[in-house]
Amino acid sequence: MSEKKIKQKSEQNSCKENVTEDKIHTETYEKLRSSPESKENLKRGDYILEKYRQQPSEKYEIAKHIASEIVNDFDAVLLDAGSTAEVIAEELFIQRKYLTVMTNNMGAYAAYTRAIAPQKGDSPRLLNELLVTGGRYDSTYEALFGDATIEAIKTFSPNITILGVSGFIFNEGIFCHGSEEVRVKKLIWSIPTDKRVIAADWTKIGKRDAFAFGPSIEQLLINAREAVVVTSKPPAETDNKLRQLFDEQISQIRDAGIDVKEIQIPKSENQM
Repeated sequence: MSEKKIKQKSEQNSCKENVTEDKIHTETYEKLRSSPESKENLKRGDYILEKYRQQPSEKYEIAKHIASEIVNDFDAVLLDAGSTAEVIAEELFIQRKYLTVMTNNMGAYAAYTRAIAPQKGDSPRLLNELLVTGGRYDSTYEALFGDATIEAIKTFSPNITILGVSGFIFNEGIFCHGSEEVRVKKLIWSIPTDKRVIAADWTKIGKRDAFAFGPSIEQLLINAREAVVVTSKPPAETDNKLRQLFDEQISQIRDAGIDVKEIQIPKSENQM
């Protein structure tokens, strides 16, 4: 066999292997999204499972956009806790290489293991570094909290921070749901960075929740060169009042000099 044919065969085998690996990942990920109660997830908390059931397609598309369009190879990423952040983590570890990611999100650790499980040799997916903060584990949020968590985050100098939210209103603030989350989110919010990213599907826009960890949307640009909100477009059947509220909030955010990315969510087969 000629050297050229050997090379072509090698490239074909490599391509087939990559397709197989991507197929394995896709099937695993879709299983996680569609059936959070599957065997490997029996020990997950009710709260985080319920969060996974809410707008799963929106979470997935937002995560894909952040990984492909906002984060670059070699970035230092400070990642928040939460279900959306876990999906973002998985996409980062699939799409990017040479990242250093610090997080208190144990779901992100699970995402890391899922992303690298089918990999072999010097696959790019094996070249990312994940730093878990340490701290007291809270099974409700599948996250680490406490003094050890705070001290670890203080040592990190990210060029990108990514925060999940349970709601935000332009003139009132950015909200989270649990009291345990507030201290860590406030710290992540305040750390100097090149780019601060808020990941929130459209249902969070104009919504109030228990605790405001960011005093106003305008302050997204404090200690940051850029700020971006990545959200999803409301579906066609959305109530007019909700759509109007969404549009008003997005307009105010843009007027404050903050970039907004509205992701179009593909229709599922049962919607077509």
